Amino acid sequence: MATVPKAAKARQSLQHGQLGLFGVIMPGVAQVAPAFNLFFTTGLMVSLAGASAPLIFLISMVGMVATASSLAQFASIYPSAGSFITYITRAIGTKVALAVGVITILGYIIAFGGIYIFVGSYIVQNVFGNPHIWGLTQIVTIAYGVLVVAPVVLGLRFGVRVTVALYAFEVILLLVMSITILVRGGHDGLSGTPFGWPSGSTDVLLTFSLAVLAFGGFEAAAPLAEETQNPRRNVPIAVIGAVIISGIIYVVGSYALVTAFGVGHTSALATDPNPFRTAAHAFIPFVAPLITWIFLSSVTSSYVAANTQTSRVIFAGARGGLWSRSLAGVSPRFRTPAAAAVAFVAPSIAIGVISTAFTSPATASGFLSTYGILGLVIMYLAANAALVVDWARLRRRGVRKNPWLWVVVPVIGIAVLAIPVWGDLRPGQASPYNTLPWLTIALVAAGIIYALVLARLRPRVLEQAPALLEGGDGEDPATNPLAVSG
Repeated sequence: MATVPKAAKARQSLQHGQLGLFGVIMPGVAQVAPAFNLFFTTGLMVSLAGASAPLIFLISMVGMVATASSLAQFASIYPSAGSFITYITRAIGTKVALAVGVITILGYIIAFGGIYIFVGSYIVQNVFGNPHIWGLTQIVTIAYGVLVVAPVVLGLRFGVRVTVALYAFEVILLLVMSITILVRGGHDGLSGTPFGWPSGSTDVLLTFSLAVLAFGGFEAAAPLAEETQNPRRNVPIAVIGAVIISGIIYVVGSYALVTAFGVGHTSALATDPNPFRTAAHAFIPFVAPLITWIFLSSVTSSYVAANTQTSRVIFAGARGGLWSRSLAGVSPRFRTPAAAAVAFVAPSIAIGVISTAFTSPATASGFLSTYGILGLVIMYLAANAALVVDWARLRRRGVRKNPWLWVVVPVIGIAVLAIPVWGDLRPGQASPYNTLPWLTIALVAAGIIYALVLARLRPRVLEQAPALLEGGDGEDPATNPLAVSG
């Protein structure tokens, strides 16, 4: 069987052992972007389920730990930059993994295109003090895209340092504000009402949908496995830890916000365009002018983390021959998959900018983000299902895995993820959201068609992909000891 020449293999190798546990957990917690989601999700959740937003965040955290556990089990056996593509390949096969990979990467590109144009518009309004101006918003969006891809190209450690600095600024101020509100008793004193089940609400499932999606990106540690010390230990801890840490911040932050307005005044919170700024003015005034910068810090650290992890997934797929091998190149100077990073960011920015030719930045950002995130949810669903399949496959080969972690927990993860699928595809939505079911079918079809065409035209690629995804040189996947160990 053909092998990859040594020179080519060197150009397709990441630098091992750069990150410890702290370094690998940071991209996951940063990509979740707790301040971004608290600022723009809590009010909507309160409008749907009243003061119970903290409880819903808490339950959603427990539910998302199930999916994090599935990815962690895989990461402990198959540490690879390909992350979910490698996991699904090993469990179900390359065709399914390839289809899911295309769906997920396209979803990420679309979703981040929406967030790019949102951030560009936000900067124009809140930093420059101007409303959306055609041309200026687009220029700012492009400049911002270049800014957030630069740390990813310049080196993994540099990118992680940038992420740590921005995330620390975001979380420290967010927690200082939240704790100050709680210590001062908020508007009417502390109450257990936010941890009671919402009464009289018909939109609890939609509220859970928003909360579950707020954890998107927690898996950012998984594609960094090849560059992490002791990846079979550190990456699983980082993946699960990202959900737990983010969940705690969500619960504390949302509880503080509800308390700041008072459990009897949730309508005021729900209609406030910037409730955290209002709360800061009332309880900790020196933070209020920083709200804009907390948001920008949150979304920027999230972008750097997202670009870091997704560039590795694209790199690994290209190394496996699943798409152009030109994307498998590693920068000789910085040892980063620079081409893959640019290939991910450039179309995202283009989609965001082009979308404003047809609608407002606000509508474009909301719709593109909602549509694109479905690609990520499909990946989470597939990874959970793949773990159950892998449990059965390994069992047939005499390898016993814990059925609670490898069967029961993934099934719980699938059930939890069904909530945002329903939330985004539910009937009766206004335009353009009523087109989401058909667009989702098109997204899934794109992945399936790509996999079938590649299998038809280049069947040998699919045979060699499992080993190549993990940095091997094309040997028979059955010889990989990790496939039967753990």
